[in-house]
Amino acid sequence: MNNILTVIRKEFARFFRDKRLVLGTLILPGVLIFLLYTLMGSVFFDSEQTYTVKVVNPSQMFAEMFEPSEDGEESPIVLENAEASEIDSIKAEIKAGNIDALVVLPENFDEILTGGFVPAPDAPNIEIWYDSAHTSSVSAYSTISTALDTYEDMLGSLFNINVSAGGNLSTSEEATANYYATLLPFLILTFLYSGCMGVAPESIAGEKERGTIATLLVTPIKRSQLVIGKIVSLSAISALSAISSFIGTFLSMPKLMGGSIGDMLASYSVGSYFALFGVMLSAVLLIVSLISILSALAKSVKEATTFSVPLMIVVMLVGLSSMMFTTSSVGACFIPVFNCVQVMAGIFSLHFSAVNFAVTMAANAVYIVLLVWALTKMFESERVVFGK
Repeated sequence: MNNILTVIRKEFARFFRDKRLVLGTLILPGVLIFLLYTLMGSVFFDSEQTYTVKVVNPSQMFAEMFEPSEDGEESPIVLENAEASEIDSIKAEIKAGNIDALVVLPENFDEILTGGFVPAPDAPNIEIWYDSAHTSSVSAYSTISTALDTYEDMLGSLFNINVSAGGNLSTSEEATANYYATLLPFLILTFLYSGCMGVAPESIAGEKERGTIATLLVTPIKRSQLVIGKIVSLSAISALSAISSFIGTFLSMPKLMGGSIGDMLASYSVGSYFALFGVMLSAVLLIVSLISILSALAKSVKEATTFSVPLMIVVMLVGLSSMMFTTSSVGACFIPVFNCVQVMAGIFSLHFSAVNFAVTMAANAVYIVLLVWALTKMFESERVVFGK
């Protein structure tokens, strides 16, 4: 046990004494991801953003389309009355980005709407002027045209949908959770693999390339202890790197979707977070073991990285499975890596299965033991270790 701890301390010292490595691997990824996703969310889901729209021939019914909803939600459209003589100057203001859109309604628009159905050739025309070079102008146009289309359907429809009965059986919390279940398992797996790739090849293939592996092997330590010490230390460092990126992503996702961090955190229980951590740790041990075996076969860090590319493609494809389908089958829990993706999807979708979690952890423990045994046998072979 002391020999294993010695190897772990050696690997930790090699990593944590390099401040640039710590900064680039543990801190910057999470911070940059959080800032990037938060900025994207601020741009696409700014709930306080409003659009200034000038209206020629104001209409009471048109104005009612943009009044606050029944739940008190304000419309982003701010209507301002204008005269027909101002149309050209308003268009210039739209081009300059000072006004978002111009709506020219037919005269007596309210009377036309209350008069009933009007055949297409004689239907009045509504002019909506906007500038596609400005994002806010496009958003204003989209909001106005959608409101008008909806209102037109209400006036001339032959039937209604979900007026007195019917509706969405899923709550907004469940819909958001399903979105997380689709995207986050793939992102987490990507972060885990990136963290492993950043440290595992250097620890094994790097030792071989520098020739320090020979000095390490002549010390009075069993090869199995050396392998366990390296895998444990590399897994811990890789997990820290992945957790940093995951925290940045997890905290920025609500902003990216226009929600709040507090509501998202409250959606999951403490047990769900512990289960998620266990699955992530299981996945990182698997990935580190696989990359370590490839690194043991390589003669240099560059070669180890090259060997790891096909594995990376396979892992990414497995990660994408959460975007295409999910399964609660216990049999899927015996497929390495895929089982981690499916359990994480279950956790995020609020359909956590304790049985699937237990089977996944047990199966992965067996795979990790087998991989450690295989790596130990490789370290006992001079042909593999010294590349003879």
